[in-house]
Amino acid sequence: MYSIDQKTFLSLLKTKQIHLIDIRDSYLYEQGTIKGSINIPYRLLRFDPGRYLLKEEVYYIFCSNGTLSERLTNLLNSLGYQIINVEGGYDAFPYK
Repeated sequence: MYSIDQKTFLSLLKTKQIHLIDIRDSYLYEQGTIKGSINIPYRLLRFDPGRYLLKEEVYYIFCSNGTLSERLTNLLNSLGYQIINVEGGYDAFPYK
């Protein structure tokens, strides 16, 4: 499985520019998200990843609690994309 824990993720955010995708529904994204993320809802990314992702890039994705993003990470990696799940998702992110 491809994942990153919150502590490592926070360090990464401070030191590197990353592709960060919030896969929650748009209305949740609009209520608050992790700074620097873009919103591509799960259903869009799941059914048409080639429209949004390049296989040579690395992407970090999160949902509310990490469950849906973990499933999507596994699927997209099996299709040749480089996806890393942020464990715990937005709910575990300390800087809201």
